[in-house]
Amino acid sequence: MRPDHQPTPAQIIGELLLNHPEAASLLARATHWRSLAACSAATTRRKLAAAQAARLAYEELGHLLEPRRNHPINFAVGLLLLLLLSAGLAMLDFIELGGLRSVLAALAATAVWLTGAWLAAVAVRQRSWTLVAALVGAGLLLGLLLVGLHGFDPHPGWSVVARHPRGRLVFGALTSTFILVLAVGAGALIAHLEPASLLVARQRWYRARTAYEQAVETEQADAQAAAVAAESWLGLVRARGAAVVADEEDLIRAILAFAAALVGQGRLQLPSVE
Repeated sequence: MRPDHQPTPAQIIGELLLNHPEAASLLARATHWRSLAACSAATTRRKLAAAQAARLAYEELGHLLEPRRNHPINFAVGLLLLLLLSAGLAMLDFIELGGLRSVLAALAATAVWLTGAWLAAVAVRQRSWTLVAALVGAGLLLGLLLVGLHGFDPHPGWSVVARHPRGRLVFGALTSTFILVLAVGAGALIAHLEPASLLVARQRWYRARTAYEQAVETEQADAQAAAVAAESWLGLVRARGAAVVADEEDLIRAILAFAAALVGQGRLQLPSVE
């Protein structure tokens, strides 16, 4: 075949698209999946940028709020522990105030202890030792007051030892000591508890990271489907080119390059066969 009568890559592919029943469908499928893969890659880049920004915001907030503490207590875990300590305080306050037979009084006393623990934690953070000493003194006085209230009207269900004046005094002192220990523990827990804003920032970062990981999975699936669709289309073109110009390797490569360019256009455009 003379070179001036040799068909061009556009003519060969145009004839293939017009005469082969699956050619146009394979080209449309390859173009469609290539577009989806490009969109998935762009989405992944946006999700990555969002995840990086969320992580940077979380780390900057952590350094700003807690510059000297490397391992603050997780906010959710800390709240659970604080709830357990509050329950213990409420139970011990109810025992100490048993003579009043009032659950509301026990809850009020628990609220006072927790408020004092919170104020002590804030004072320690601000290094206001005078306020810390005042709060410790107030806690001791409140403990002595509870010991005194414990001696009123012993509960009928108490043992003989617990109902004895000296026994009530010892029992009340032990209970007050436990209350002070729990209150100090609550204050230490509050002092080492991370801020709620740090928890929100970390959750935002986790959500952004999860969205990025899902976007990566979608991108990989779309890229694989695009590669399979493109290979099906190029395989058909390769077979057609080998049948038309079997001995022209350069022309076959040109045909394949033209076919790949058609996929990259993002839309189906039939080349002319003339």
